[in-house]
Amino acid sequence: MSDFAFPVPDGLVEMIAQRAADIMAEKSAPATRWLTIPEAAEHARCKPQRIYDLRSGGVLRKTGDGASALVDRQELDRLLEGGGV
Repeated sequence: MSDFAFPVPDGLVEMIAQRAADIMAEKSAPATRWLTIPEAAEHARCKPQRIYDLRSGGVLRKTGDGASALVDRQELDRLLEGGGV
């Protein structure tokens, strides 16, 4: 078996290393407690309307900052673990 090698410019190696570091930072970033409706829907893998329905039905608490509706990630996770949504 022969070895195959080709030169890689230093700039490219640095770009790859930075991108890998960015990906790792994103994956290890602490999750925020509060989710917007679209974020909650993505987290639950459902449509945003389903999150609105769960809030309207009292399954999820209605929380928000006055300007936007928010969902408590911990509350949503408990619901998901219990087989809801």
